[in-house]
Parts: sequence; C-alpha cells; structure tokens
Amino acid sequence: MDKDEVRRLIAEHGIETVKIGTPDMDGVYRGKRVSVKQFLAGFDGSGFAQCDVIFGWDIAEEVMTGLDLAMGSADTGFADILLRPDLETFRVVPWEPAVAAVVCDVYTEHGGVVEQSPRAVLRRVVERARTMGFEPAMAVEYEFRIFREDQESLREKRYSDLRPLNPGFNCYSISHATIDDDVVGALRRNMDAYGIEVEGYNREHGEGMYEMNLRYAPALEAADRGMLFKSGSKEILAQAGVVPTFMAKYSDEMDGCSGHIHQSLWRGDESAFYDEGGAHGMSSAMRSYLSGALRAMPELFALYAPNINSYKRYVSGSWAPTSATWGVDNRTSSLRVIAGGPSAIRIETRVPGADVNAYLGFAACLAGGLWGIEQGLEPPSPVQSDAYAATDQPELPRTLEQAIALFEVSAVARDWFGDAFVDHYVKMRRWEIEKHRRAVTAWERARYFEQV
Repeated sequence: MDKDEVRRLIAEHGIETVKIGTPDMDGVYRGKRVSVKQFLAGFDGSGFAQCDVIFGWDIAEEVMTGLDLAMGSADTGFADILLRPDLETFRVVPWEPAVAAVVCDVYTEHGGVVEQSPRAVLRRVVERARTMGFEPAMAVEYEFRIFREDQESLREKRYSDLRPLNPGFNCYSISHATIDDDVVGALRRNMDAYGIEVEGYNREHGEGMYEMNLRYAPALEAADRGMLFKSGSKEILAQAGVVPTFMAKYSDEMDGCSGHIHQSLWRGDESAFYDEGGAHGMSSAMRSYLSGALRAMPELFALYAPNINSYKRYVSGSWAPTSATWGVDNRTSSLRVIAGGPSAIRIETRVPGADVNAYLGFAACLAGGLWGIEQGLEPPSPVQSDAYAATDQPELPRTLEQAIALFEVSAVARDWFGDAFVDHYVKMRRWEIEKHRRAVTAWERARYFEQV
C-alpha cells in the first residue's frame, strides 16, 4: 500500500472520513476521526496532533499520578504527540459508509519514537528478530461473550444479570451457531471485508460465548488485526443491538475468555521451526524458542495478564493454565506445540485471556522465545497428560501484584522492551492494583454485611 494506492481507494469508495488511531497501554484503539481532506493534507507529512493523555490514563480514563515521565502528565500540560499513519494498514470500513481506518505509529513533537507505545515495543522486538535472521508470523484467537444489552442498559444493570445472546452452553453446536448467524455471521463477513480474515468460529463453553480465529500474518500486522478486530466488533455488534465483552472472566460461575496466541519463525519461505528429523518435527531453533518462552513466562506474565480480573481465570481444570508447562497438542499446558508439518508447525501460548493487549502479548511471546534461541536453551520434558496434576511444575503468578514484581526486575523485559516502557508499565499496573484495593465489591457486602 503506497500513497497512490491510498488515494485510489479513497476515490473509488468515496471516502469522506478516516479513523486515525493507535493502541493505548490497554490495547484500545484511540485517536480521532478526520475529514478526508485533512487526512490527504497530512498523511505524508509530520503527522496528526494527539493529546498524550492516552498513555497517561487508566482503562477508566482517570489520569494517573506518579508516572515520573514526560508522557500523559499534567506536569507537562498534556502535550501533543504525533500520529503518523502506517499506510500498510489503511483499509475501507465496510459497515460505515464513506469511512476508512488506519493504524498509526506515535512520535514526539521533536520526531522521536514514543518508547512507551505498545506498537513501538512490538516493532522493536520484530526488528531484533530480523537481525537474528527470523521473520515472526503470529495470530490471535479470541473468546468473547455477547449480550442483548446496550450502553444504557449495561449501566442500569450495573453490568450484572445481563441477557446473553443465547441461553445454554451449546459448545461446538452447529445448529446454535446457525441460529446466531444474523449476528455472529455478520460480524465474520464484515471482518473479512475489512481485511481481517476469520478462518473459523464456533460456539464456546458458555452462554452467548463465541471464539473467532484470526488468520496468521507477520507479527505487527497480526497485532493490528487483533486490535482492529476488538474495536470493530464493538461497532458492528452495536448495529445488531448487542454488545460483546472481552473481559477475561465475566462471572465466577462461568469459564473465562481466552486470547490464545499462535506463533512461528520463518527464514524466507521456510519454517525455522521445522526439522523433518527432529522429534515431532521440531527444529533446534524451535526447541530453544520453546524453552525461552517457558522460562521467561513468569517474569513476562504481566503482559499476558494485564488486569486484576485477568487472574480470576486461572483455576485448575478451567482450560486456563496455572503452571509453566509445555506439551505436544496438550490443551492443559501453557505452551501447546502443534506439530502440523513444515508449513503449519507452531506454538500456541494458552495463558493470555481475551483482555490481552495483542501488541504486548506478542512482544512477550517473541522476547522470551528469541532470548531462548540466543541462549541456546533446551526445554524440559513435555507434560504427557493433565498439566493441572503436574504439581512439580513452576507456578505462574496468581495476582497482578506478583506478576508486576517479577516484571519490574526482569532482565529479559528490560533488555527486549527497554527501561522506559518497563518503568511506565509497572507504574500503570501498580496504579490499577491500588484502585482495586480501595474498591468495595458486591461479594464483600453479601459476605460481611450482616455477619461481622
């Protein structure tokens, strides 16, 4: 996609408005809508001004204090940063007439890259992979729940006692997925037209719950697709009078929603993970990558599970791993090796929930794996059966506080992501922990109101 191709698409589709945005620290697509005239005047220049508060507030858009960084702070007057469109991401929005969208990289007013930007973090890891001779290919599959609610009813009900898209679990039920085709099928068709190919989808294990599998792509493009999928899903489903949630755990009575990440490394057209003579077709590079991803998993866990709610998912027997394990086609392990032959062999990281910021989850996968290749590590023996029963395996963090403590002192994190990002992310997550500490929940009132 070059400037001439962008201009052609704008003319061909009568584009009047362009969404320009970038992922914030939680992976939310933030930015603005500009006229096509404004976009054409600035898309190949210095960029579009955007308040830097998008990197200085929390998921509830409350401005944080104590970041000690010249980014998103009242101390610096909430200065402008610059959004520079990556034209490779330009696409027509099929569910909005005369609208296009583009993902942007973020720069300071002086031209430097904003190091805290999740897209910049992943780009740096990908570029380092290329210096090692690898091109990463990745994909994410999201589980999410759909409710017959709207923005007003959600608030009236305080996000409780919501009406699901459909009752019953009906996992993998073809007939029930067909019943929902007017809603979920329309979502898939719009995403395909948006350039985000959905390879397949199915009813999942819960009321109104679905899983959609996005097609693999080069790592940065795959992360863009993950962010645009979440944002676009909310827009498309609103038109059908329903809302999705990508919360990791909506209810303590139901399974959580995963955000599994698939990954492989390539040298040109050949998989660097495949060796016909290796056990299960695994090359030595794949074994080292697997080992590094496994060993680094606890210290990078805060990128896989970024929220307080994320940790409610990790319950034994719930399809969410609780220890750092790997296995061949084993869905109870944290890392599942899929030995699908030279073109399909890959690793599935099963620890993230659907609330994962795809850019940072991808960066964590790659950093751990590539570090393992650099160190020439060898993995332990695979788990052959139920990983939940393997009590001798390293436990994963059970709270965001534990995960952040490990992340803050991680040499791998600081080497691969940079001190500026690590320090910023740690302070943002500790802010989230403190907000949770102050919250009085419905569970506490029901448990203690009368009895204490």
